This record gives sequence, structure tokens and C-alpha cells, in this order.
Amino acid sequence: MNEIIKNIIYYYSLGMFLYFLIVNLLYIIVIVISLDRLKKTVKINSGDITAVSDYTKPISILVPAYNEQATIVNSIQSLLALDYPQFEIIVVNDGSKDSTLHEVISYYNLRRIDVELNNQVPSERIRGVYSSFDRPNLVVVDKENGGKADALNAGINVSRFPLFCAIDADSFIERKALIKVAKPFLKYPETIASGGIVRIANGCNIENGRLIKASLPKKMVERFQVIEYFRAFLTSRVGWESLNSLLIISGAFGLFRKSAVIKVGGYKKTIGEDMELILRLHKAYIKEKIPYKISFASDAVCWTQAPDNLKGLKSQRIRWHRGLIDSMLRHKEMLLNPRYGKVGMLSMSYFCFVEMLGPVIEILGYIVLGMAIYYGILSNVVIYIFLMAFLFGVLFSYSGILLEQLSYKRYRSIVDICSLFFYSLFEQVGYRQITVWWRFSAFLNFKEGSKQWGSIQRKSFTKGS
Repeated sequence: MNEIIKNIIYYYSLGMFLYFLIVNLLYIIVIVISLDRLKKTVKINSGDITAVSDYTKPISILVPAYNEQATIVNSIQSLLALDYPQFEIIVVNDGSKDSTLHEVISYYNLRRIDVELNNQVPSERIRGVYSSFDRPNLVVVDKENGGKADALNAGINVSRFPLFCAIDADSFIERKALIKVAKPFLKYPETIASGGIVRIANGCNIENGRLIKASLPKKMVERFQVIEYFRAFLTSRVGWESLNSLLIISGAFGLFRKSAVIKVGGYKKTIGEDMELILRLHKAYIKEKIPYKISFASDAVCWTQAPDNLKGLKSQRIRWHRGLIDSMLRHKEMLLNPRYGKVGMLSMSYFCFVEMLGPVIEILGYIVLGMAIYYGILSNVVIYIFLMAFLFGVLFSYSGILLEQLSYKRYRSIVDICSLFFYSLFEQVGYRQITVWWRFSAFLNFKEGSKQWGSIQRKSFTKGS
């Protein structure tokens, strides 16, 4: 029996070693690509005198809102102050149970208006539309609850302009972010979607929906998330965008060609509606052999509230991973399918075998480690695996921080920068294992997972929020 267990441990350890080796080599390649891409992007942007022109298309900003009374007015204030030639703001109240609708109507003195709806994508019944003479570019839609995807569809049906930007109600974008995220549509006519970078607002000095100074939050759990966001956006998304194989544009800040989204049927009611939409866009345009581009604007910044406690973080991470699983299953025919080119062969493979199945493989690795210690057969291979996982984890965190400092330098305090490097060490011990377990648990009750709104407790955007 001991011999069988020993063989299981040995061969699984060997398999894990090869898996981590391949994955880490892939990470290094992506980091190198991202570094080169960011250097070029920063150089181009620093000398780019193009801003707006007669060719700049007007944008409909869609803000789906469910129980967002704490932040909704601040969010609208920041959006109204955006530097962009022509835009409208459409706040979609998705049957909130709090005073979200009342807060907006009261603050902006809105009245009910008659609107002819263009139902091009499905959504729940719209109960009323509100606007005012003072703010003609602000529209509030009140509808029956249907989830975030349904709220976005309702916004699309009410919108007037050829491009729409989806922004979370608990987020705000920088004054010139809309111009920056729209640039790919000016430079590349085949662009159908463009995403911005999402940064954590916790701890920052924010006044009237405007960032005054970027600072690190105080809590350890929040600082770990700052590091995670650097890795996700400045390495992963920059790298995949360079291959035109980006599979996700954050639901917090994304710009889309409305005709393209309508072409694929709008948003679907799923927990991972942002990734699922991008996969459908890839699939449709590749099948029909239509040239297209899905871009990532690393200088277009959206600031969002992150969970400041483990309970909120757990809910968020389980929801995110269920969304990933759901999207992968819905479009499994694209996986390793040469018909879909780099999207099917590279990015789908990465998201399936690394992002989706990675937590399962890692949890099994911890079990193998425990068995090896229990039976007294801990081999060098097992030790190398976990040492490699720790060192490469730190390396990738450091890479994300360095890419930030080499490019945009939003955190200028030496203390903040040193703190990020310091916390990167501790992120790999304890925090990583907790988040891996949460992602693994998303598999255990996946079918029971909610396909509706997921939320954290919102706080008003105030100084040092």
C-alpha cells in the first residue's frame, strides 16, 4: 500500500513540476511582451498630440445600478465632469431595494419622460425613464430586476450613440479616461471593443468623484489586492492584447461598438457576463472571417472599491471563478480548436488549464505535500515545486509593481512602493492559499451559484476612502 501511495506522490509531483515549469515560462514570456508593449504605449502617449477630432464618435455611458445608494451620486458627478466632446449618461436602476433611484431623481431634480424604446436586445420591463432640462445628457432608467447583464441590455436599448461604455456604479473613471479608451476606435477602424485598466480606490484621496492623490489602503487584505490588480492588468492583459487574443474586458470599464454587441445578441444572463460577451464576439467575427480588434488601453484608468474584509473578498472571488467556469463551459468548442486561431489555441488554453483548473491542481498539490510528510517520503521534487511556486509568485508580483513604476507611477510615495514589495512576500504565504481555496470551492457548488448581482458593502467615495 505504501508503495502505491509513494508512486502516486512521485508521479503527481513530477506532473506538477512540469505543469508549473510550463506555466511559469509562459508567465515570463507574457511579462516580456507586456514590458515591451508598455514602453511603446507610454512613449506613444507622451508624444501623442491627437485627442479629439471631428471623427470622435459620441458615447453612451451605461451605469447599471443595484442597491448603490452610497456611491451613485458621486459616480454620476465624476462622469458629468469627463473630458469628452459628446456623451450621454444612462443610469439603469435594476429594481434596487434601497433608495438608489430616489437619490438620483432627488439630487438632479429629474422628471419622468416619454421615450421610444428600440428593443434590439432582450431585457426585463422598463418601468420608467427620467431626465431633466438642466441635465439633458443624464438619463435614469428604472426597470424590473433582471441582473447586471439585463440592466446593460436595457441601457443599450435606450442609448442613442454608436459606442457605449459600461461602467460599474461603485467606480469612477479619470477625467480623460474616455478619450484614452476611445483612441483604438480612432486608430483602428476594425476595433469592436476596448478596455481600460482598473485600479483600487481604497485608501486614495477622493473628492467629489475626482482622484486627488493615489495612496495605499491601510488594511493588509486591500494591499494584497492592489498587487493582484497590477499583475492582472499590467502583465496579463497587456500581453494578450498584443496577440489580439484578449478574453476579458473588465465589467467595471469597457467601451464597445454597439452594432457589434447587438450583432451577437447583447449581454447574456450569466455571472460572468463581461468575459462571456468577449468570447462571443471573438467567436462570431472569427467564424464570419470579419477583421476585428479587441484592445486594452492601459492608460485609461477606472478606480473602483475593493472588498476591505475577507467575507466580501470571498464572495467576490467565488463569483469571479464561477463566471470563468461558466464562460469556459459555454464556449468549450473553441478550446484547442485551430479554427479559432490564437484565441482557441493559446488564450482559451491558458484560461482553461491555468486560470480555471489551476486552483484544483494546486489544492491537490497541498494534499500530496501533506501525504508525503505524513508517510515520511517528502522528496526533493515536492520541495522544488513549492519553492518554485513561491519564488515565481513573488517574481510576478514584483514584475507587476515594476511595470507600474516604469510606466504610470500612480503611487509616488517611496513608503508605498517599498510597502508593495514587502507585502508581495507575504502574499504568497496564507493569502494565496486562502484565495486558491475559494476559487476551488467555486467548483463544488457551481450549479447552485447565483447568476444575479454580486456585491460588496459600498462606502461613499470620500477623502481617504
